[in-house]
Amino acid sequence: MTVPIPSLEPDPYVVALEEVAALDQQIAVLSAVRAERVTTARNHLHQQAPTDRSTGGPVWSRARVERVELVTELAQLTRRTEYRAATLVDTSTVLVDRLPATLAAVAAGVVSWEHAEVIAKHADGLQGEALLSYDTRLAALAVEVNPKQLDRTARAQVELSQPSTAVERAEKAAATRRIYVDPAADGMAYLTMFAPAPEIHAITDRATRLAAGLRASGDPRSMGHLKLDVLTDLMLNGETSIPGANRGIRGRVHVMVPAMTLLGVGQEAAILRGYGPIDPATATQLTAEATSWRRILTDPITGRILTTDPRDYRPTAQMIDHARLVHPTCVFPGCTVPSEQADIDHTEDHAFGGNTIPENLAPLSQRHHKVKHHTRWQIVQNGDDTLTATSPAGYQYTTRPEGRMQPAPKQLIATAIATATATATATATAAATATATAPVVPEKELANCPF
Repeated sequence: MTVPIPSLEPDPYVVALEEVAALDQQIAVLSAVRAERVTTARNHLHQQAPTDRSTGGPVWSRARVERVELVTELAQLTRRTEYRAATLVDTSTVLVDRLPATLAAVAAGVVSWEHAEVIAKHADGLQGEALLSYDTRLAALAVEVNPKQLDRTARAQVELSQPSTAVERAEKAAATRRIYVDPAADGMAYLTMFAPAPEIHAITDRATRLAAGLRASGDPRSMGHLKLDVLTDLMLNGETSIPGANRGIRGRVHVMVPAMTLLGVGQEAAILRGYGPIDPATATQLTAEATSWRRILTDPITGRILTTDPRDYRPTAQMIDHARLVHPTCVFPGCTVPSEQADIDHTEDHAFGGNTIPENLAPLSQRHHKVKHHTRWQIVQNGDDTLTATSPAGYQYTTRPEGRMQPAPKQLIATAIATATATATATATAAATATATAPVVPEKELANCPF
C-alpha cells in the first residue's frame, strides 16, 4: 500500500489570510506615524499664530482659527470629509499628548487605528490616575476584542472613573445631536439621526410595532420595508407636538427636468437638487405631482443657466434661486450641505466692492461662510460658474457647477441658425417687395386713420 506524502506547500487560502493580517499590522504602524505627523503639523500651525481675519461680528479665538484651518486643510488634501478629518486630528493629538500606552500599541502593530479612535473618543475629561489607568487597561484589552466590544468596555470604564460627571457628559453629548443626508447609488440616500439613545430606541420600537400591526393584517411587505415606510409616512404626513412649531408644513423637493426628457424624446437625466441625477421614471412621477413649475432658460452652447435679473443691493429672489440652481450644494470644497440650507454669499465681499450680481453670488453653508471670513481660506469666481478655493497652505481646489444642462447638439444649433437666417432673409425680401409695390396713399386720406 502506498502512503500519500503530505504536501509541503502551504495552503494558499491561509497564506492570503495571514497576508491580510500582516498588512493590517503595517497599516497600524503607519497610522501611529501619521498621528505624530498630524500633531507636528498642529504644532507648526500654532507657531504661525493665525488670527481672525473677519472685519465684523464676533471674533474667533486663535485656538478656534487654528483648529478650523487644520481640519479644513487636511480634509481637502486627504480627500476626507471634515468630520473624518476632525476625528483624525482629535484622535492623533489625544494619542500623542495623553495616551502613551495606546500609541505604543498602535506603533507596535498590535492595536488598529479603529481601536485607537474608540479609546481616544472616550478619554475626554479623564485626568491624572484615572486617565493612566484607563489608557493602560484599554490598550491591553484592545488586543483581544473588536472595536464595538471595546466601545462598551470603554464607556463602562469611564463611568467607573468619573461617575459624578455622567449627567454633564450626557448633556454635552446631547448638544451634538444632528441629522444629515448622504447620497447613495441608484436614486437612494441615507438619512442619519444622531440623537440620545432613549429617543432612538423609542423611535425604533414604535416603527417595529406599527410594522408588526400591518404585517399581521396581511400586508405583503417585509418587516424591514414596513418599518421604513411607516417612519417615512409619519415624518412626511404626521404633525409635531412641540409647542410653537408650525403645523401643516410638508416636505418639498426641487427637480430640474430637461423639456425633451419630459416629453419622452430626450435622454438627458433630470437633476434632484441636493442629490444629483435621477432616473426618468422617478422624474416623471415627481413632475406629474408638482404643485408649481418654473421655466429656466439655458445657453444652448454652454448649457449654463441664464438670468436676466440686473444689479440690486441685496440679492433678489431670482438671484438667490439662480445661485441655488447652479450650485445645489455649498461651494466650499467637499461640502455637501444643500444650497437651500446655505447662505447666499458675495464671493467678493460687498464691503470691498463686490457687486450683487449672479456672477458674484454662491451658496456657502453657515459653517463655511464663517470659515471664509474668519480664516485664511480664499474663494474666487472664475466667470464660468466654477469657483477656485485657495487653502491657507496654498493648495487650490475647483468647485464646478452641478446645475447645468448638456449643451444643445452642434447639428441642432447649426440647423436653427440656418433656419433663422433663411427666415430673416425671406422676411426682409418680402418687406422690400411690399414696399416697392404698395400704392402711395395721399396724406389727406390718412387723417382719420386710427393707426
